[in-house]
Amino acid sequence: MMRLNLMPWRERQREAAIRRFRSQLIAGALLALCAVTLVDQLARQRGQQQVVANAQHHAALEVLAGQLQPLADVRAQHEALIARSAALEGLRAQQGVLGDVFADLERALPVGVQLLDLSLENGHLQMTGLATSGAVVAQFMRDLDRSGVLLDLALKRVRSMPGGDEFLLVARVSAFWS
Repeated sequence: MMRLNLMPWRERQREAAIRRFRSQLIAGALLALCAVTLVDQLARQRGQQQVVANAQHHAALEVLAGQLQPLADVRAQHEALIARSAALEGLRAQQGVLGDVFADLERALPVGVQLLDLSLENGHLQMTGLATSGAVVAQFMRDLDRSGVLLDLALKRVRSMPGGDEFLLVARVSAFWS
């Protein structure tokens, strides 16, 4: 039987297999590089499209904001007019209050009382005056208590003076709610 030496053939087979492996490895690396480059290009293109779309959206929003600005101005003017209207309604509601206060003071003012100062601030009426006696001041306070306009009437001070008793009365005016 004859003996054949298969070593060179096996060696050539091994070298061919290594060459195939290397060529497949290089082909796979090139294919992966192409795939990565393609994915990168697609991602960059998508990013550029997104930037363009965002710019278009911002431009559209600016146009809409420009269109809405007159509406915002009208709303601000409307709010200002509502506030003015409410203030005018409050003034109209309080328009007769001073007349009522003066009418009540005139009805309640007894003989012997002289009012020197009247001041109305934040719905509180402060009256300073001279009376011939403390009894006249007490009568004046009782008459003012019957008033529907003056509430929480309080005598703050009474001082004896040569011309009579000086007094200070404080009351809350009911229509001011403050």
